[in-house]
Amino acid sequence: MPPRELLSLSLYSLLASNRGGLFIVFLPLYLVEEKGASLAAALTILTLAYVPASLIGPWMGRLSDRAGRRRPFLVAGEAVAFPLFLAIAFAPGYVLAGALFVAAEMALAIGSPAYTAYVVDVTRENERGEGYGLLNATSNGGAVVGFVLAGLITFWYGLGALFPFVVVVMIGTLSVVLFLVPEARVAPAPPRHRSFREVAPVVSFSFAVSIRAIGSGAVATFYGYYAVTLGANTLEVSAVAIAGLLTAAFVSLPLGRWIDRHGEIRGIWYGSALGIGSYGIFMAATDWVEVVPAQATRNAGLSLVGPGMLAWVARMSPADRRAEYQGIFSLINSTLWSLGPLAGALALLIGGYLGLFAMAIGTTVVSIAVMEILYGEVGLRARWHRPPVPASPPPAPPS
Repeated sequence: MPPRELLSLSLYSLLASNRGGLFIVFLPLYLVEEKGASLAAALTILTLAYVPASLIGPWMGRLSDRAGRRRPFLVAGEAVAFPLFLAIAFAPGYVLAGALFVAAEMALAIGSPAYTAYVVDVTRENERGEGYGLLNATSNGGAVVGFVLAGLITFWYGLGALFPFVVVVMIGTLSVVLFLVPEARVAPAPPRHRSFREVAPVVSFSFAVSIRAIGSGAVATFYGYYAVTLGANTLEVSAVAIAGLLTAAFVSLPLGRWIDRHGEIRGIWYGSALGIGSYGIFMAATDWVEVVPAQATRNAGLSLVGPGMLAWVARMSPADRRAEYQGIFSLINSTLWSLGPLAGALALLIGGYLGLFAMAIGTTVVSIAVMEILYGEVGLRARWHRPPVPASPPPAPPS
């Protein structure tokens, strides 16, 4: 049975997930159709929203570690983002709307490292895949409900109704953090300078596993447009998204437990392989209905990759630097992911959707190759890249 703290955090995850996926799919459509932005401007705003947010992650994580607290950072992120999301619906023009969205995403980044470190604080080392798997399952389950409601609301009332809906959901997330999520107190980290050698393992790991995020971010941004080009309306785009989210909701917890038994790196490899398979299905699609199994396969792969990455970072993190290390990982992973929309736009310009999915396959293959060099059974086995293995206890003296 998961700890009570983790169950309450999973309820927060259930509600908070209603915004992330919605914005990736619907924000470009909203900015183009409701605010008069070009597609290039909309994609630039999406990138600008996630890159600055990831840049403050290590700093917020360091502050959380030094304070020895997690919940105040979650509260601050939700409270600051709340009025910013509300104001987007009333902003004249896409420039102000985009600026408000960037500011709201930066506000949410206040709590992101504390959120991922919280799981490490309340679980044992051999339970972290399950812990992150549980949060991934509830996050995707909540996103299913969000997409159903958002799809119906935007279908009936237009894309402008999206942000008032998000604000209503945020009232629930803020209430959960304030009244249900208990404080996870840890020993405060002493302020001291860290050499690059200390953080080099998490930096090299983050780059290795995040190369694939460029292609993943591109596909996450454009699969809604791709479904539209194959004949889908906004309600049917939601159906495609829901298929992937439902898959992740059902498989995340058992896959998280599988990671605890078989290892994080193996989980990342298999998840990346599923991602390559999903891009092949996307490429072969001739009707929007055929995008459904592609998105389901892609999300199943992400259900291995996501918990695997977070659990590996947790293993290599010192006990007093957990949120900071998660922030460093998020900085690299989110930044590369955020380059996906621009890389995808360039790939579309050069080779159409075939070029887009070929680029996603290529970045995933490169990521797998780099991981094999650094961590695989074949290739270089650089010990400084690996988390320390606890020493075996000495044998008992003979009686």
